[in-house]
Amino acid sequence: MEIQGIIDKLETLVSEGKKLPLGKKALIDPDKLLELVDQLRVGVPSDIVESQGILNRREELLNQSLGEARRIRSSAETEFRSRLDDHELLKEAEKRAEEIIEEAKQKAQQILDVVDTDASNRRSEADRYAQETLYKLEQQVAGTLSTVRNGIEAIESHLSASTG
Repeated sequence: MEIQGIIDKLETLVSEGKKLPLGKKALIDPDKLLELVDQLRVGVPSDIVESQGILNRREELLNQSLGEARRIRSSAETEFRSRLDDHELLKEAEKRAEEIIEEAKQKAQQILDVVDTDASNRRSEADRYAQETLYKLEQQVAGTLSTVRNGIEAIESHLSASTG
């Protein structure tokens, strides 16, 4: 379940709680509250799993880039060997092989830079989202706890007044 949906359910649980006669305080079902908290615990790791998928994709792209670089290098070496007979051709092949290798390295680095930036951004976004969600939950739970404490105090006060 999406975390935002769980937060909405928490809000509904608080707003539908039985109102106490002494103000805005309400009683809520602690089992339902704990169930929603458990759902939040399950929901947050999905963002982390998504970040791991990004990291895995980065690794795949790196492996593809390295494979491409090896293929290009192998191709350049093959071309180099075929031109050994002619010294001028040999020099040109060496130069071209170096250019190809440099291009492959640059391309691989560009891909890695893009993937690293994307993974970092997604990880930061997931962390911010989880933090915001947990702050909201903390505020809601603190409000609910305050309501419960006030209700207990009101009942205790009422009981002590009626027995005293």
